[in-house]
Amino acid sequence: MPKVLTVHPGSLAEELQIEPGDDIVAINGQPIRDVIDLQFALAGEDISLDIRKSNGDEWVVEVDKDYDESLGVDWEHPTVDKVRLCHNKCVFCFVDQVPKNMRKTLNMRDDDYRLSFLHGNFVTLTNLREGELERIAALRMSPLNISVHATNPVLREQMLGNKKSGEILEQIAYLSSHDIEMNTQVVLCPEWNDGAELDRTIEELSQFYPAVRTLSIVPVGLTKHRRGLAQLRNCSAEEARQIAQQVAKWQNILRPKLGVNFVHAADEFYCIGDSEIPTAMYYDEFAQIENGVGLLRTFLDEFTSLQKKLPRKLQKHRHVAIVTGTSAQKVITSTAEQLNRIDGLTVDVYPIVNEFYGDQVTVTGLITGQDIIAQLRDRLKADVLLIPDVMLKDDADIFLDDYRVEQVRDELNIEILVVPPSASGIVYGALGKTHALPVRQRYEATLTAAVGAAASN
Repeated sequence: MPKVLTVHPGSLAEELQIEPGDDIVAINGQPIRDVIDLQFALAGEDISLDIRKSNGDEWVVEVDKDYDESLGVDWEHPTVDKVRLCHNKCVFCFVDQVPKNMRKTLNMRDDDYRLSFLHGNFVTLTNLREGELERIAALRMSPLNISVHATNPVLREQMLGNKKSGEILEQIAYLSSHDIEMNTQVVLCPEWNDGAELDRTIEELSQFYPAVRTLSIVPVGLTKHRRGLAQLRNCSAEEARQIAQQVAKWQNILRPKLGVNFVHAADEFYCIGDSEIPTAMYYDEFAQIENGVGLLRTFLDEFTSLQKKLPRKLQKHRHVAIVTGTSAQKVITSTAEQLNRIDGLTVDVYPIVNEFYGDQVTVTGLITGQDIIAQLRDRLKADVLLIPDVMLKDDADIFLDDYRVEQVRDELNIEILVVPPSASGIVYGALGKTHALPVRQRYEATLTAAVGAAASN
């Protein structure tokens, strides 16, 4: 049953005197199995809560609320019961490649369809219990994000290490017949699921459009902590260019049939291959931007629109440093060159080589605090350091290695601003206006006020 972890100030739960440690036993007389039952039960306007208080008292509370109004609590477990763990043995599993002394959540394998529905996690559908595929269909749990990797059943079983994994096309066909939308992905491993196998996967998944609305191809992520694991390697620059070309070929085939490109290559392929980032038309509706598909294009387009609003001069000189992963170095450096045209503003870019996971890991989101300190100590000459918030835990200013932002600040003796990894985030930081905005709300901020204020300083 759902156990309350925290109660949000000013929330409906606080008004009802619900407290941390309380259990929600039932809603409208129906026992609550998990977060899906909870979400559907709380959607109504008139509900009855059976609550077991932390001291053992039993309460029944009648609630008159707005439709879909949140109760305003955090639960002890994100799925209310417990997160469904993954029993696959994927040859490319990133969890198998992290140091053993990492915090517990980074070593947890989840493959929970409920997290896919609620938070966009990718799942393989190989860890479903009996009747759960039918539950997804019956409750219209759409869209789902599904890790396919290969539609060839023999190859998929080899890659996922699970005998059930060969059923993926049958599962997708069932969900498609029940109008469940799906976003799919392939983690591309050279000499495993590339070439003709990738062609087969794209062709077979495209047949389920529009139920399968997108397919992203993302490169395998390999760390230096792979002892005893399957032999895998990263894409070479030439292979990255070939994969981008293969995807473009399929877009040319599918666009006349489907009206969309359907399949997209992740940004990393263009970084690895030092290729030009495609235009916005390439990405359809950017449905998988959080999967690293189209982030750089949105960054470039956003910055282009912001350039017209940039001040020509700052009244007070400002020297800013930006840290980034090596894959985004070219784009961030180009942006800094444009910002450096503003009189009174100096912007330096410091690409961080990932020593913690290994230099083959190039994305910004996996940079650690200790690598920033080690590589920037005695080098920084700026007044402030911009850190993209994708490097940090969602609910706290903590890096993957448990270093805190304050530790990095103290070690480097520099002011730090945490900013979104967007063009507006970089511009806000460069102009010095992010300190006025809550970190997690900066994506919603507009540039106009900051630019105007900076220009008049």
